[in-house]
Amino acid sequence: MIAADDLREPRRLGLTRSTIPGEGICLSVSGEVDIGTVGQLRDAISEVLDEKGISRLLLDFGLLEFLDSSGIAALVAGFNTAQERGIGFGVRNCHGTVRNVLQVTGVYGVLAADGIE
Repeated sequence: MIAADDLREPRRLGLTRSTIPGEGICLSVSGEVDIGTVGQLRDAISEVLDEKGISRLLLDFGLLEFLDSSGIAALVAGFNTAQERGIGFGVRNCHGTVRNVLQVTGVYGVLAADGIE
């Protein structure tokens, strides 16, 4: 017999876009970024970076609970694309295991958005 708790749907990725005057576009990321959800994050980043007139993309990780290596790869790819196009790119509100993973892998210092925490 399967317990009711075992039937729970796994946590999904949430993405909410907003415009921050003077700062550019912000994508608030919630839930988990892993091999099953990274495509959604990668697509959202690409969509913003492909828009005309974008000067900066901030990813707010205040509600992000998990980030794996596929998520880090998507962030690095987004950062590199933004750099090539002269667009600012960074993460903010990193905490807990998400921040730890970014620090341990050595990308936090590159991705942290100008000290916004």
